[in-house]
Amino acid sequence: MRGGKWNLGIISAVLSISLLALYAHRMLKCFPEDNLTCPKYNPSLVGRIKPNLTLSSFEHMERKFAWLGTGGQYSPRKCRPRERVAILVPFRERDNHLKIFLNNLHPILYRQQLEYTIYVIEQADDRPFNRGKLFNIGYMEAKKENNYTCFVCHDVDLIPENDQILYGCVRSPMHLSRAVDKFDYRLPYKEIMGGITVFSGRDYEKVNGWSNLFENWGGEDDDMSNRVIANGLSIFRFSDSVAKYTMLKHRRTPVNTARYRMLNEGRTRHKFDGLTSLVYKPPRIERHRLFTKISVSL
Repeated sequence: MRGGKWNLGIISAVLSISLLALYAHRMLKCFPEDNLTCPKYNPSLVGRIKPNLTLSSFEHMERKFAWLGTGGQYSPRKCRPRERVAILVPFRERDNHLKIFLNNLHPILYRQQLEYTIYVIEQADDRPFNRGKLFNIGYMEAKKENNYTCFVCHDVDLIPENDQILYGCVRSPMHLSRAVDKFDYRLPYKEIMGGITVFSGRDYEKVNGWSNLFENWGGEDDDMSNRVIANGLSIFRFSDSVAKYTMLKHRRTPVNTARYRMLNEGRTRHKFDGLTSLVYKPPRIERHRLFTKISVSL
């Protein structure tokens, strides 16, 4: 009888060890790297890609991107993401552009194995469009939802031509849209920060976010460049062979005729104009399958 109990004890111990080994094996399959983090360059990245400029319905994309969570959120399951990224997209009446943008960007971010959410910040009034203020509102609202490590300020009309343009904070700040087809894939000038910019939360707050004062087209991106330089930061870019983008055709908003005067004044104003002066009405937040929509009247 004692021998039987002893044998049962051995069998129980062996089963426990086997179960622990099985659990460990499954964990290693989920986290294939030794440090348990996702690789910087996922082997599934292919490099140069041709943007898909055809229109897809939201319903079709919802079925195609079944891995997305509510609100346009995704986190990889087989490794620990290196970054938690908020994609901030200022928006008003550009539905077709938004569909093309989502259809192209979601697969790239998925292959890069980022934890991310796409926020579409809609200006829901008839006042002149204020791109910088919408970015600031998106930043503040995103911070309420997750401890993001990286914030990508992204125009809706720029579509990547290479999936190795890394959307995490490889460096901060970064200017991603270095080579755009509209400008013959050349950098128009050294200090430009238009199109797509990337900041860590720390650097976004160090420069006090974007100016809230620039309306219509022009000036706010150069003002951001001045803020970066004034705070002793430098602008990082990928090579022009990688950082290629297609710009979707659109009607440009009216030009901000006061932009040059505002830029000169901004050199002393940036400490007081931005996140520290941001005031806005409580937004309406809608969580769609492909994105989180933040609608706000300015």
